[in-house]
Amino acid sequence: MKKEVTKIVLAGEGGQGIQTIAKVLSTALVSAGYFVSYIPQFGPEQRGTPSVSFIQFSKSEITYPKFDTADIVMVLRRRAINTIMSYIGANTQVLFDSSTIARQKFSINNSKIFAIPATKLAEEQFGNKNQNILALGVLAKNFLDYPENAMWEIISSQLGKKFAKNPDLAIKAKAAFDFAYNFQLETKKFSKPEYDTCEEIIVKKNSDRLAVIIPKYCKGCGICIEKCPVQALSFGKTLGVYGTPTPDIDIEKCITCGNCFRFCPDSAIKVSPTQK
Repeated sequence: MKKEVTKIVLAGEGGQGIQTIAKVLSTALVSAGYFVSYIPQFGPEQRGTPSVSFIQFSKSEITYPKFDTADIVMVLRRRAINTIMSYIGANTQVLFDSSTIARQKFSINNSKIFAIPATKLAEEQFGNKNQNILALGVLAKNFLDYPENAMWEIISSQLGKKFAKNPDLAIKAKAAFDFAYNFQLETKKFSKPEYDTCEEIIVKKNSDRLAVIIPKYCKGCGICIEKCPVQALSFGKTLGVYGTPTPDIDIEKCITCGNCFRFCPDSAIKVSPTQK
């Protein structure tokens, strides 16, 4: 944190916690004695659309909140890259989620490219709601040199209500943060983007039933699985809009009761009788 004014862009999709990261970082920087400017930007339908935050911090007053080139850019989803590419310069430090984005998506002229496979780690070790916590840990240590315990205190304060309702979430979030704070960033050999969002519609059918699943609408909440009376649904390997598993259907078990469609908050699944 040596520059007179440091400019940060955070980007992902609505629902990934981009604005949560921005609020935590802004609060942490204010607590450290900085002047901070924070501007959120997202589409009218936040879920699944680009969500971006613009942050500046300085030891002197910030007179203008906009900027053209960032010192630090973090992006967690491929579909948000186009939104922030113009802010990446030759000296911009770029942090990206290598389990959802290929390294080739960024300019080869910029050598300050770093990665953490946040979605993969969250999905396999810490719970899929902790992508943003992993990103925060990396940002705090590697890009801002912010003390670990101090940052966690601010995270706990900002997310206190959620943690109080779900103590297990708090335990996993703390584990994710500690892991990311000490994570050795990828710089030359990057993870494969195996957790990128599937954008193709999935169709399954037999002689009696037709099932349609739309991964780009599915946030992996699992409500359809809970509401299926014959356990025809389970989480599969295809990833939805947030890199979380979408439901897979056993079309032979399905009784076309309509519960999956009725209870899905995003109209991501529907089963109907096959036209004779």
